[in-house]
Amino acid sequence: NSFARPEPFVMESAGPDDEREDAFHFVAYVPHQGQVYELDGLQPGPIHIGAADDWLDAARPAIQQRIEQYSNNEIRFNLLAIVR
Repeated sequence: NSFARPEPFVMESAGPDDEREDAFHFVAYVPHQGQVYELDGLQPGPIHIGAADDWLDAARPAIQQRIEQYSNNEIRFNLLAIVR
């Protein structure tokens, strides 16, 4: 309507293509009492990765396996480490 007040924001409606939209989420690898767990927001609960004195020794193969599931030209990965 040409007499309507202009809106600064345009709300996009969900279309049929939105159903197949990529799921972006976080996955964390957490050491707890000598065990390492994967916390994936798309899974129903923690996934036991293994036991290790250095948690990175257990998490590294799981991280590498997750990255290898995607094509070589996939660039939508972030890797973040929280340390003290």
